[in-house]
Amino acid sequence: MQLYYIIILICSFAGLGLAFYGYKKRDRVEVKEDDPRDHIKGMYFLKIPYEKIIIGFFAFTALVYTVKLFVQAFINHLDLAMFMISMAIVLLLIYKILMSFTEVAQFKWNSVGMLALNGVISFFIYQQMSGVIELFQEAREYTLTVHLLGMVLGLGGTTIIDIMIFHFLRNFKINAQEAVIMHIISQIIIIGLILLIVSGVALFLTDIEGYLANDRFMMKMTVMIVVILNGGALNLYITPALEEISLLKKDLQKNNTLKKVSFAVGAISMVSWYSAFFFAMIKDLSYFSYVALLIPYILFLGLAVGISQIAKKQMEKKVLDQS
Repeated sequence: MQLYYIIILICSFAGLGLAFYGYKKRDRVEVKEDDPRDHIKGMYFLKIPYEKIIIGFFAFTALVYTVKLFVQAFINHLDLAMFMISMAIVLLLIYKILMSFTEVAQFKWNSVGMLALNGVISFFIYQQMSGVIELFQEAREYTLTVHLLGMVLGLGGTTIIDIMIFHFLRNFKINAQEAVIMHIISQIIIIGLILLIVSGVALFLTDIEGYLANDRFMMKMTVMIVVILNGGALNLYITPALEEISLLKKDLQKNNTLKKVSFAVGAISMVSWYSAFFFAMIKDLSYFSYVALLIPYILFLGLAVGISQIAKKQMEKKVLDQS
């Protein structure tokens, strides 16, 4: 047990060093209210440099396991909480690395190092816990609370961002400040998605066979895969180019693919998040088979995408009629 603590501490201090190094060497890109690319280029998460978040995690982990090493405290529920936090940070780092593959952000190897160290920390926290499944079962009520919070953030953020994009396009173009607002809201959705994934895995481990035999749960997982892929398109493709979305007459023939995808992604996001919510909350849907649930979802997706493209055409027609 002590060996596990020592390995966790070594990785924590190594990660702390990497995060400090990254923060000191980072490009000093100030967060400007009117420049969404600064948020992406500087890798700010809700206006906080991501290295600061990682520094906080590694420092807290080092503190917790230093105390546990010397006090010989064995608190399983603390280990469970630390494991879930570490997995959330793993997902945040994966998000950061993926964002670095856009044209705006820059890839940095220290992010990969921090991800690897955090992966080792997560592994050894998990290894030194006893009765893991029982722990997850005992903490089920709290895990459900985290799961509900993730759904609230994701569903709420998606609803707001979809309403805002149509509101902002009342002038037929998304300006810089509006793009910043939408970028920040998209990060709130990412937080919700991270909470859903971490808490969802924890809930799944409490009754693996039961969940796998539940068609309603499997349908929810299918929808969440669509949400993750759609979120990837939103953050990696659309978010860095929000200011290029323009329906002004002089721009109607520019970035047409971007505009089509943007409208489609918004529609898919709205339908998928609400579908996930209904599949999670409406227990009567358990009476239907997976196929019976999948077909209406696919039909709603197709209908929503079709309506989004019609809405785009109507807005373009309105621009031409006004000119």
